[in-house]
Amino acid sequence: MYALTIGIFDGVHKGHQYILKNTLQLANNLRFDPLILMFRYPPEKYIGGFEGLILPSWRRKQICEDLGFKVEVKDLEEVWGLPHEQYLEELMKKGVKAIVCGEDFTFGKDALGDVEYLQAVSQSKGLVVKVLKDLKSQGNRVSSSAIKRELKSGNIKTANEMLGRPWTLEGTVYEDRHLGFKLGFPTANINVWEKEKIILPKFGVYIVKGYVKGRSGFLWGLMNVGLRPTFNEYKKIPKVEVYFLDFFGDLYGDYIVLDVIDFLRDEVKFKNERELIAAMEKDEDQARKIIQKHYI
Repeated sequence: MYALTIGIFDGVHKGHQYILKNTLQLANNLRFDPLILMFRYPPEKYIGGFEGLILPSWRRKQICEDLGFKVEVKDLEEVWGLPHEQYLEELMKKGVKAIVCGEDFTFGKDALGDVEYLQAVSQSKGLVVKVLKDLKSQGNRVSSSAIKRELKSGNIKTANEMLGRPWTLEGTVYEDRHLGFKLGFPTANINVWEKEKIILPKFGVYIVKGYVKGRSGFLWGLMNVGLRPTFNEYKKIPKVEVYFLDFFGDLYGDYIVLDVIDFLRDEVKFKNERELIAAMEKDEDQARKIIQKHYI
């Protein structure tokens, strides 16, 4: 038997953690197994207005599994046209005997299934339904959309506070034009969109803590996100690149996870490479001081 919660859980932020904690508690009390039905993308991916995910589905899945959940990842198209009555019946056939959700939870075709429906049929179906009120931070609802707004504004610390952990970007290092190496700041270009579309923060320079898969420990670094306007790159495709402090070596093909810790400055178009190098030297000096003062 399962105690279930359903959602996208993009970011697995504090609001989600509140739901997950309650689901685990209910599962434990009823001696059920905790289950998550997780959707890869939100509805905006299909109807328009989608900017990207906070975290890819495999990272969300791992976080939830580490908490003790069994996680099933699906695409919304798989259930998009399913009437809510049938939707619930199929869940119960899987062994779902309890559901934990928020006040605004909806499911099924045209979102006709809601909290009122679940509560109305719960007794006849032998279903336990637990409805939770929204979790708020400083009077504001903690939500994925709110976190995305903070990321797009460069407010990393605020986003991290709502997430309850540092926001991460991750992907495989690929070979590019070696521009950083030529400037004396060898950078690793990271493909953060290998499988799923991830949101990018405000273009600029960030302090990050990097983890290279297969290697122990971590590396402090400077991440640049943006269009590299000083070089007038014709494709105008945003890039994510990281310069690790005090690191010398080849990272091509390695998988890197970056904890994004702090925002340093906006992306700037410099007159020439000399000005850019001077700015990068200043960035590194400032970053070292911030890391030493606040994070070590």
